[in-house]
Amino acid sequence: MDVATQLGLLFAVVLLLAAWQAWRIGNDRRDVALLGVGSGVSALGAGVAFML
Repeated sequence: MDVATQLGLLFAVVLLLAAWQAWRIGNDRRDVALLGVGSGVSALGAGVAFML
């Protein structure tokens, strides 16, 4: 696994945990959604990097 893939996965996990924490403490729904979308896009990028 390439370093870019590992960093992308790490970034996706960190954003996912941040979204979960934001949801848990009751932040605005759009902020939580933005963190979730960022996590998904990062995971998608890591998946593409893994395939290449």
